[in-house]
Amino acid sequence: MNLEAIILILVLFAILMAFFSQSKFDYFPIALIIGAVAVVSMLTFYNVKEEDILGFINFNTLIFIFAMQIVIYFATHNRILEYLAIKLIHITKGDNRLFFYIICLFTGTFVAFIEDLTLSLILVPLIYRTCRALEIPAGTYMMGMTITINIGAILTPISSLKNLIIGEEFGWGFGEYLANMGILFLISLISTIFLIDRFILKKEEKPTEKNKKILISMLDPSIVIRSKKYFIMTIIIILTTFVFMFLGFEPALVSIISAAILLLIHYKDTSFSDIKNEIVWKIIIVFAILFILSNSLSYFGFSELISSGLVKLLNDNIYLAVLITLGVSSLMSAFLAGTPVTIILLPIFSAFIGKGFFPNPIIIAFISGVNMAGNFLPQGSACDLLTLNLAKKYKVVNLDYKRLLKNGALFAMIHFFIILGYTMLYTLILS
Repeated sequence: MNLEAIILILVLFAILMAFFSQSKFDYFPIALIIGAVAVVSMLTFYNVKEEDILGFINFNTLIFIFAMQIVIYFATHNRILEYLAIKLIHITKGDNRLFFYIICLFTGTFVAFIEDLTLSLILVPLIYRTCRALEIPAGTYMMGMTITINIGAILTPISSLKNLIIGEEFGWGFGEYLANMGILFLISLISTIFLIDRFILKKEEKPTEKNKKILISMLDPSIVIRSKKYFIMTIIIILTTFVFMFLGFEPALVSIISAAILLLIHYKDTSFSDIKNEIVWKIIIVFAILFILSNSLSYFGFSELISSGLVKLLNDNIYLAVLITLGVSSLMSAFLAGTPVTIILLPIFSAFIGKGFFPNPIIIAFISGVNMAGNFLPQGSACDLLTLNLAKKYKVVNLDYKRLLKNGALFAMIHFFIILGYTMLYTLILS
């Protein structure tokens, strides 16, 4: 164990996390400086080889991030999600409670396949326009959407970068996620929708029959389709992408092939040079730096030290191990961005599991904690902050920071105890 190197990396990690989890200052130049300091220090003072540093980076995850940004661009460009959302709203015929249930179910399900910010950017304006036509306040519907987004994020390995990283580490694909997280997802989603409806939405004003008819006359899903040919082909490719991932093919390979096919199909109207500005390159670079920092801690012996200490403390108590995993991942993710939290905790919990603990309950607690704890504080979830900013832009009267904080924290606590009960029961039955 190299204590000096561990302290240096921890200090660098703490600085990066502090900048990453706030919005007033651009974290990217700080990340570049921290990455350079870490790499130069390891090469110069700690005799780490270049190939070892490159080995710290999870290139499969970076390829997946790059490729899926292209896939999502074409899904958005061809307005597939917008079409589906309008189609579902049209089915409600202006019934506000049915509208709420459909929005939350749609959000909770589709966020398992589509990045949360993209979903919010499409749905928030749609919810606002729908509620304005019905002459009802939009805040509760937007709040329900953003709370259920954090629930749906636990369902598949591609729903978030956190899940992809965890899935890569423990070999969990679609089958493992659905088998282990599916019941927890359903319990959390259905109970959340029911409670919001029963104790919040039921007390709010309802639309008039006149406004319902106005809404139906305004909505026509077909008007959002720019090109029927591209629309259908893009849907087929995206569905095929998810099918191959579900069958167990490497997500990075499948996504990069799908991105290439979409670029070839759209070559007449869109080239890579047209969409390169839509790709968030700095996220890819920052994640590479985070991987270097996190895995260098493991290389220098930090993860082994912490996991060994925890094993002695727990004395082979799997139930306490699950509680600590859920508690630590939830607490850190409530205050900090979930993906860096996942990257720094992953080597620790991986070494922890390697000490002989039954892995599944600990992995379930880890996945659930880093995803669903985003509801504790709005700043713990980029999606929550985006929803609040859009609500302010549209002057939504019944959604502000205070209301989302109060209700989000309440449901985060409910979810915490649901997860805890589920993992404890899971451990009791299968361990």
